[in-house]
Amino acid sequence: MDNLVKLVSEHLELDIDPGRGADILALRHRASGVDVLFSSPWRRRADAVRAGAAPTTHDPYAGWLERYRGGWQTLCPNAGAARLVAGAPVAFHGEASVVEWEVVSAGPVEADLRAELFSVPVRVDRNVTLSPDAPVVQVVDTVTNLSDVPLAVDYVIHPAFGGRFLDGECVLRTGARRFTADPETEDSVVAPGSAHPWPLTADGLDLGAVPRPGERRVLFGWLSDFDGHWASLTNVDLGLAVRIEWDGTHLPYAWLWQELNFTPVFPWFRRARVVAVEPSSTQTSGPDRATVLRLAANQAVRIPMSVTLGTTEGAR
Repeated sequence: MDNLVKLVSEHLELDIDPGRGADILALRHRASGVDVLFSSPWRRRADAVRAGAAPTTHDPYAGWLERYRGGWQTLCPNAGAARLVAGAPVAFHGEASVVEWEVVSAGPVEADLRAELFSVPVRVDRNVTLSPDAPVVQVVDTVTNLSDVPLAVDYVIHPAFGGRFLDGECVLRTGARRFTADPETEDSVVAPGSAHPWPLTADGLDLGAVPRPGERRVLFGWLSDFDGHWASLTNVDLGLAVRIEWDGTHLPYAWLWQELNFTPVFPWFRRARVVAVEPSSTQTSGPDRATVLRLAANQAVRIPMSVTLGTTEGAR
């Protein structure tokens, strides 16, 4: 798409679409040519709707998905199913993931973007920087309450990995010490609402071992009790790894989503192979679901995150 902001360093290439949610649509490792981000099975349709083609649905949930190209989103002030936030009816995955972002500045390796929301008086100022001497992306969001009314909002960083990066043997590691299965996901490989020490479940299932292509699984829930807020996903066969690190002050959880050619109905029809680790201010669902991102009157908070994409030792 013509309006993408493209950042290029010696090591990485990054594509940002400010026209919809400041989506990061590609994160390429230049030496291998691998784009590690997931691309939806209907990517061409999503691109066409983004370019002006008529959508096929006006349902808020299906409409979000019809425009979903994969990649990396920001979910705010709501993440997940539609809900009221400070009295505002906010649709699936929130306004920040669909609104146009202003490009404040853009250079070869750095961009500044901004979004001011309608549903709640919140502004997000974002700096994205590629390191000149390492395969690292630094993203710093400053979230500001523009009112004198205290606010509580969801904030979820939603990078989804897929494509060639998930071919072969893949391993997920994290500083989390606990995984809780989403209470509302019935088909998950782990019993809904059950909690387990990471990475082994009570019956010995290793959640850190990603099933190989051809093996079906769905998993959704949240990671918690971190000893360092980080997670890594490694393709052992490619010798390529992504490591996410973030500040847990406002994002103490991480949603873990795996859709591995499992769901036979809308929207996946067993056509998606995707793993997402999503730093979050809240649990996925359940009676205790509550965000920890609370903004006092006119308060601004800083939410930093880094992604390192590079080769590993022992590649085969």
